This record gives sequence, C-alpha cells and structure tokens, in this order.
Amino acid sequence: MIKPIAVHDTRRASRRQNFMIRATIEADSGESHSGRVRDLSAEGVKVELDAVPEQPMKRGETVFVELRGVGRAKATVVWRRSNWYGVRFARPINPERAIKPVGTGKKTPDYVKPVLLPNRSLKYVEGL
Repeated sequence: MIKPIAVHDTRRASRRQNFMIRATIEADSGESHSGRVRDLSAEGVKVELDAVPEQPMKRGETVFVELRGVGRAKATVVWRRSNWYGVRFARPINPERAIKPVGTGKKTPDYVKPVLLPNRSLKYVEGL
C-alpha cells in the first residue's frame, strides 16, 4: 500500500503528495522518458527520470505525462535540473487516482507477500 506523505509548502497553490510511483514523460519530439514521481499535486508533478536525456526537454515545452490511474495528461515543463523535471498540467488532475491502490491483494501469491511477525520488524525469512 502506498502511504503518501503530505508536503507543506507555502509557495504551492495546492497540496502535494510525496511518494514514489512510475511515470513516463513524452517530449514534443516523440522521445519517451521513464522515471519516478517524487511529488504530485492537481496542478503538476516532479519527476526524477531514470537517466539524463540526450536531448533535454526545455522550459516551456509541451509534454505528455503518463500516470497510472490518471492516464495521459498534457503538461508544460516548468523547470529542470539534470534528470529532475517539474511540469504543470494543462488541466488539473485528481492525484488521488494515481496513489489509489491498484488491486485488493487477494490474488497476490503467498511467496511474494512479506513475512509479518508480531512485535518484530519486517524481514525476509529464508526458506519460506
């Protein structure tokens, strides 16, 4: 389960959520870049790309951001630093859709579930 951490910043127009999910940014050139969402609001997103693009996207460039639960959203690059990008959505999105759990977990096989022991920290137990 994703547990968002509220990020409070008086410079922001809306509340942001800080968590890590995957996203894809498609540049105007058609080039696609994968990365991790670092924080998200209804108006925009900060993404850490997996690699520094050979042709960096420029400030003011129109891009499309693909987020699970939200889909493809038109956006504009607001800032960049190396492989970090801040983009503003053309229309507000519902960030709760991106952080909503994808499934109920009832079909998750036992071998991929963590071993939970009362009063003990989460750990991998060999042989289970």
